[in-house]
Amino acid sequence: MPRTNLQKQNDFSGQDFYVGLDVHKRSWSVTIRSLGIQVGHFTQPPGAEGLYDYLQRNFPGGHYHSAYEAGFCGTYAHEELCKLGINNILLHAADIPVTDKQKKNKTDLHDSRAIAEHLERGNLHGIHVLSRDQQELRGLFRLRQSKVADIVRSNNKLKSFLMYHSIVIPETVSTTGFLSVKVLDWLAIELSSMAGTLTLQQYIADLKYQREQLYRITKSLRTEILILHKQTYESLLSVPGIGSITAMGLIAELADFSRFDDADKYSSYLGLCPWEDSSGDTVKTKGMQPRCNSHLRPLLIEASWKAISKSRSMFAYYSKHAGKDSKKAIVKVARKLAMIAKGVAISGKPYQEDYLKQKQQEYQKMKALKAERFSSGIAEQHINKQPGTELYVPMPG
Repeated sequence: MPRTNLQKQNDFSGQDFYVGLDVHKRSWSVTIRSLGIQVGHFTQPPGAEGLYDYLQRNFPGGHYHSAYEAGFCGTYAHEELCKLGINNILLHAADIPVTDKQKKNKTDLHDSRAIAEHLERGNLHGIHVLSRDQQELRGLFRLRQSKVADIVRSNNKLKSFLMYHSIVIPETVSTTGFLSVKVLDWLAIELSSMAGTLTLQQYIADLKYQREQLYRITKSLRTEILILHKQTYESLLSVPGIGSITAMGLIAELADFSRFDDADKYSSYLGLCPWEDSSGDTVKTKGMQPRCNSHLRPLLIEASWKAISKSRSMFAYYSKHAGKDSKKAIVKVARKLAMIAKGVAISGKPYQEDYLKQKQQEYQKMKALKAERFSSGIAEQHINKQPGTELYVPMPG
């Protein structure tokens, strides 16, 4: 019987295919669903091109949608999938609905299958993905924060060593106990043994090295901020309490302040909103929510303490709420400070201390002017209705 090379090929034009990915370093677990059924599951080497070739070969002409959890691999896979025409979204791991059975029986197959199912149902919403340049800028800022932690660690190690060996810094060198450059120069002393002297020198050298690295990183970060976001940076510096580090942190972590169209979403991202555990008539408020940007919240809380000492309006706002709980009051100030920072960043204009007061005064003047015009218009109508030269006033009823 003669054979032919012609094969019947299905046409999936306009059909949606939902791909759930469980991304790992050495493999991707893939589940594909369409029209409410699972049409494929396999494991492939990591790479967007291999997945795209499989979809084109088996489901040509379809509309492809995919999703995977944001994690160690960053956004490179997301960018590659989008370039190939696959509508991909990045997911926060806590946003994927999981049953108790799925928690107790967790495999790559179950993870990719759950993502594909919820993606098809429309239950998943992707997180905001920063541009590549912005991610690198954010990485530089987070490197600076980790370097600050390294300095604290080195500083504590040296202090612990001095305390253990009863080395007391004289008051003529330092009265605060801060390990300044002058103190480190004074510590160039010899102990009773070569081992002790070498240990002390290494602790001092490590602290100096960490401080030098912090200076270089901070200088480079400020240079990049001034090149890319100079106007926003200068506007943020005009806000009371916000210094150079807080301004750079806000710009590096948020990039586009206007992407938050709702004040509650913005405050929730910063971790300045309370979270509840309520049921029926029982209402429990648990304070600040743990899910937030952990790099910005401490900076804003610290900036709030500075703000209440520099701004009359901030101090008045803090005093209004401090009677109940000073810690909760400073969080309220931090939320207000964050909203002000967002406003000046979007407008590009410096902060004005009495801006709201001026707006209120302008509103009152406008309201009084409208009332005056309205009353004058009523008087003119009365004058037009008067018989002869005598003012006509309508009687009630």
